[in-house]
Amino acid sequence: MLRAWFILIAVSCLSFANKNVLKVPLYAAEKVYGSDLFFARNLTKGSETLNLKLQTHTNLAYYGNISMGTPRQHFCVIFDTGSSNTWLPSINCPKSNLACQSHKRYNSSRSTSYTPDGRNFTLRYGSGRVVGYLSKDTLHFAGADLPGLIFGESLFVQHFAFTSVRFDGLVGLGLGVLAWSNTTPFLELLCTKKVIEKCVFSVYLRRHPRDTPGGEILFGGFDRTKFEGKLHYVPLSLGNSWNLEITKTAVGTKEIGGKSNAILDTGTSLVLMPQESYDNLLKVLSAKVENGYKVLTCETKSLPNINILIGGKVFPLTPDDYLMELTLGRKKLCVLAIAPINRGFWVLGDVFLGRYYTVYDATAKRIGLAKAVKGGK
Repeated sequence: MLRAWFILIAVSCLSFANKNVLKVPLYAAEKVYGSDLFFARNLTKGSETLNLKLQTHTNLAYYGNISMGTPRQHFCVIFDTGSSNTWLPSINCPKSNLACQSHKRYNSSRSTSYTPDGRNFTLRYGSGRVVGYLSKDTLHFAGADLPGLIFGESLFVQHFAFTSVRFDGLVGLGLGVLAWSNTTPFLELLCTKKVIEKCVFSVYLRRHPRDTPGGEILFGGFDRTKFEGKLHYVPLSLGNSWNLEITKTAVGTKEIGGKSNAILDTGTSLVLMPQESYDNLLKVLSAKVENGYKVLTCETKSLPNINILIGGKVFPLTPDDYLMELTLGRKKLCVLAIAPINRGFWVLGDVFLGRYYTVYDATAKRIGLAKAVKGGK
């Protein structure tokens, strides 16, 4: 796996709801082989067993840096709007678990701010699971301290891909519907402790081929230089998670899908759509199957936009957005960066979020969308 890391230095005019704006630079790691799909199924919440989305790896994935404990222990994490819990590999994971051993591990015995919790947890994913126990400590990020965060120390991470991925753990930015019982997740704790004065954060991802990939998350505000025009706000379609409603989806004049919920998920690289809509999309685009991929022409000018209607406004995905270029042997292929799921909702991952700047307002229960600028610093 080829990994390329790029530090983004943003000097910009910030617009925000409060005086405390915390900026987390995001780094991009490039993966040059296939796609590993991690997706939750059979949601249950008994005995602290939760099924969550984790990530769909494709050509780019985005990570940020945090520290845990006193003195600080440093980790690379996914900031995931699609889940609510935070977990890190534990120093106590067995040597036989290569996925854990190949990453940085949290050592509670080295932290003077550590408080034991001890409850066991299991996070089940579509392609594996994370097992461990809960602990409490201070999380540090973007120059701020967040004491008293209950997080998971993972003892067992099951999936072959975890061994090779860059990230050590995950920080959930969800609203808490999937949080562990009797815990306060990261975002809620951040706001309750007034680290930021209003529960707002924004996400900017760079994906355009001419850009240096990466981006940033701003906690407490948004950056007007990172998007064009005005933010288009829509209410949450489900009050306890970052969902919005898609009214319909069309390719040209052909409607391929009707009303549906959609999750905005920074922890997923692709766009995932319901199987029926996906089948309709393949027919309209005349996609062919080659080497297991859904292949289209690389002449993007001849391909139509995918038009997604949200809150009365169309948000198009252009061929440059929804196609990925692969080289198999000496042959160049252009494949869909869209995959089907056997669910009645969409997952708008990094392919969508790279085109649209997004603002997550937990106080007003709404999401703001605007076209992201290309090539911003």
